[in-house]
Amino acid sequence: MTKASVRYWEKRRELEDKARLKMEGEMLRHLTEIYPEALEAIQERLLSQSDLHKININELMEDFSKRDQRKYRKYIDNNFQELMALDESYQEFIDEFFPSYDYAKVNRLLVIRSDIFSELAKRTIGADANGLFSNGLEDLLKRSYASNTNALAQILTIDSSLSMRKSELQDYLNFPWSGKTFSTRLWGNISRLEQNLSQSLVNAIMSGEGFENALKRMRGDSKISDMFKLEQGKFNRAIENLVRTEYAHFAVKGIRKSFEDTGVQYSKSWSAEDERVCSICGTRHDKRIKDDWHPPYHGRCRCTEVPDIPDIDGSIDAVYETMFGDLLDEFAQDEFGVNLR
Repeated sequence: MTKASVRYWEKRRELEDKARLKMEGEMLRHLTEIYPEALEAIQERLLSQSDLHKININELMEDFSKRDQRKYRKYIDNNFQELMALDESYQEFIDEFFPSYDYAKVNRLLVIRSDIFSELAKRTIGADANGLFSNGLEDLLKRSYASNTNALAQILTIDSSLSMRKSELQDYLNFPWSGKTFSTRLWGNISRLEQNLSQSLVNAIMSGEGFENALKRMRGDSKISDMFKLEQGKFNRAIENLVRTEYAHFAVKGIRKSFEDTGVQYSKSWSAEDERVCSICGTRHDKRIKDDWHPPYHGRCRCTEVPDIPDIDGSIDAVYETMFGDLLDEFAQDEFGVNLR
């Protein structure tokens, strides 16, 4: 491709990235706004039940011999994650290590988990986070496809009335492109937040402090305890990684589908040429993709694809200027809400 042609596709991707980043930002704002109130509600709910959960390590261990205690601690160290994830395993653990009259006391740890997850799930479903995410990805996929199909149709002088069928959109949205769909990833992060909060509370109980004091400790004027703030920060970072990776993936999906429908056989990987580019993306930049390994190459990858097509003949300058102007109009007309003027 000539320098002008390369510059055209480079500029197009730059503008598309600006539009996508704005869409990502809006999605992140919507998703992360759901959970601060949920965490506040969880904290208040647990504090209101604090008299039911006044349990500490001494109470748990008071009926055990030293030998039983060592066995118990070893079992917890080796199996805690499985116990917290599977109620059946927790039941087996309780049956083995606690007499029946202590079951209600120990089961309060399960009640804590249930309280946390039910509140997170209620807020997630009530805000339709899954539907919001799905609609955002579908919108990006359609825009990415339409934008590139229109450009390629002009360059290759083919039918410009191409469109993506609803069934194709659904196939893309439901395909587990990395083993899991975006919905599974979203719920997986919510489940991880519940597990981390539960673990923090259990740690507080096991330390002898008790979770009531842990929730109130250094609370000050904030609505959320420091323990919950820490986990919320981790969760927000995980959600940001999820959104940015999924949006990058679906943007490239739309581009690749436009290549398929317009008859473009080959494409090149195209990375952001700055100091943040990793060794994987850097080595694949401006190289024809021959191994069926397409961007994004990793979480929060910024790589995309450009068509590897023959250069346009002598009228390239005029065509370039015309298309570049159209491109600016396309992105400036509030279609993506990006002001490029």
